[in-house]
Amino acid sequence: MKYENAKDILPQSLLEEVQKYAEGKAIYIPKRTQTMGWGEASGCRKKLNKRNATICARYSAGKSVNELAEEFFLSPETIKKIVYGKKKEIPPYSPTITSAGQYSGAGLSEEWVRIYLESFGGTMPDNEQYFLYDLARIPLRLIEKQTDNCTVSAKEYDEETSYGLNVPLILKFENHQFNAEYQVQYLDYLLERKINAHYAFVLGKNDEYNFFYNNFGKHFRR
Repeated sequence: MKYENAKDILPQSLLEEVQKYAEGKAIYIPKRTQTMGWGEASGCRKKLNKRNATICARYSAGKSVNELAEEFFLSPETIKKIVYGKKKEIPPYSPTITSAGQYSGAGLSEEWVRIYLESFGGTMPDNEQYFLYDLARIPLRLIEKQTDNCTVSAKEYDEETSYGLNVPLILKFENHQFNAEYQVQYLDYLLERKINAHYAFVLGKNDEYNFFYNNFGKHFRR
C-alpha cells in the first residue's frame, strides 16, 4: 500500500486536529462504505438468489430435476446442488391467500401466480407486455362479469373443500377494465356469497399501468 503525506491531502485545520491524536504515526483511514461482495454492486447476486429461489419453489411444486435443468439451461448436477443444498427460506406453496402472501413477502409473487395458473393449464402472460400488481384486497364491483372462457370449475372452490374462500383471484386489466378470465365461476361463487372485496393479483398491460395505478392501484389495500 502506498502511503501519502497527510499534509498533502488534509486541510491545515484538520491536519492539526489529527496531529493531536496521531502525530508521527502511520494510520489507515478506512473507506466510508464496506467493500461489497461479489455481484452486489452489479445486482448479479440478487438475480442469482432470485433464480435459485425460483428453482427451489418449482421443485417443491412438483417439477423434476431434469425438467428444471432444461428450463433454466443448467446441468442436472447444478440443479441438485441448488435444491438439495443449504436450506433456503422458500415458502410452502398452496393455492391459498396465506401462501400467496408468503410468496409476495419473499419477492416471489410472479412465481406463485405462475405455479397457480399452470396447476389448471393456464399460462403466465409475457412479462414484456404485462406488469404484475402485487397481492391486494380489491372490490369485486370493479370486475366485469363474464359468462364464457371458463377454465376452472366452481366445485374446486366449494366451501366443503380444504381451501374454501381462501383462494386469491388472478385478474387481468385490459382496456381499462378488470376481468377474471382465469376464474370466471370462482368470481360468481364469491358474488353469490355476498363477498364485497377479495385478495387478488392483477396482470395488466404495460401501456395501461399509469391509468391503472392512478385510478385504482394506489387506493387498494394491501
